[in-house]
Amino acid sequence: MNMEFFKKHWLKILLVIASITVVFVGAMLILNTENQTRNEEKSKQDISSESPDLDEPPLKLKSIGIDFEDFKFTKAKLQFGRLFMGYGFYIPAGNDNPAKYNPQPTFVVPLGTPVRAIVDGVVADMPTLWSGDISVRITENGKLEKWSYETEHLINPKVKVGDRVSAGQILGEVSDFNHGAPAGFGTVEIGIGIGGNPPHHICPFAYLDDSIKDETFTKMNALFRSWEEYIGDTTLYDESALIPGCLTLDLIEG
Repeated sequence: MNMEFFKKHWLKILLVIASITVVFVGAMLILNTENQTRNEEKSKQDISSESPDLDEPPLKLKSIGIDFEDFKFTKAKLQFGRLFMGYGFYIPAGNDNPAKYNPQPTFVVPLGTPVRAIVDGVVADMPTLWSGDISVRITENGKLEKWSYETEHLINPKVKVGDRVSAGQILGEVSDFNHGAPAGFGTVEIGIGIGGNPPHHICPFAYLDDSIKDETFTKMNALFRSWEEYIGDTTLYDESALIPGCLTLDLIEG
């Protein structure tokens, strides 16, 4: 009876078996593809956690460290002819120091100018620098891990390690160390540092909080234009730059 049934319906039986096989193979292929995709995504995440150029800092800047109104024009000689040196500004070799690209935007402002926190966070470190002044490093949680937000060359600090600070809060005053600033002026630098050996920096102006971005870029370009008119040299800044203050978006070691 079974043999008779098989003889009559053998073609249908083979078709059913073939259909089941196709469905099974297809399901296995889909499962393998999903597993491969998950593995690829995990690999990307693992790489992102190790490579500084594949992710973004956890905090956005809500201040650039000083108020634009604190820039005071002067006819006194400036080391680089500017009060504002952007990220990636080329610094030629001198005084036994090799040429380099500036890893931290640099501002020349009058002595006594308040220096302000650039993000909301916790003071993680306040090391004394080679210049005898200090750096205030702020992180998201007060621990020195991957990302840190730096304001360098301060004197008369108003905060201490462990303090929670808000962007715009006064951290200290601009340093009076000799960095090519004329008499009565000092220099301060800001940066976003990426831990490692060696450490690197990224352009902080690429990570402005939306609450200050448009206003900051407008004021920055206005400062650039006004300074060029004051000096009589319209080639000092590029007011058409996509991100003002960033001469490059590459990582800079330092």
